[in-house]
Amino acid sequence: MRLKRFHLLFALSFLLGGLLIGCGGGDEKTQSQSTGTGSPTSTLAWDPPQTYIDNTPLDPYRDLDYYEFYVSSDTNFTENDVPVAQVAAVSNVLATDGHSYTQTLTKEFLLANLLPFTQPGGVCYISIRSVGVDGLKSNFSAPVAWNLT
Repeated sequence: MRLKRFHLLFALSFLLGGLLIGCGGGDEKTQSQSTGTGSPTSTLAWDPPQTYIDNTPLDPYRDLDYYEFYVSSDTNFTENDVPVAQVAAVSNVLATDGHSYTQTLTKEFLLANLLPFTQPGGVCYISIRSVGVDGLKSNFSAPVAWNLT
């Protein structure tokens, strides 16, 4: 049953929390930092999900494995597209005591990591998918334009 609910997720992190990149837009639940449109220090930020689409509680620490990032010259993303980057949904961060680790949810991504997959001077579109520990993927998030000029 849990596998089926995960499969029904649509834009897991992005419909629930919104999506925003350094070139504007978004809502109060998301944040972006940028030193300019298309800047290598621009970040893509989101709120991790707390529920499945059917409102069943989701524990992102247990239920999410990683996020896949897709880049395209248009807004059409399909199952045939190949992700250009993957980022773990949860990271183990060394605590200040230097001996133990705490788990941290991934909530943002530095867009400079995608520059090798873009064309300078234009606009590209970014979409993300969440992948559960069971290997099932959410649908693509709504594409977001990234102006590289």
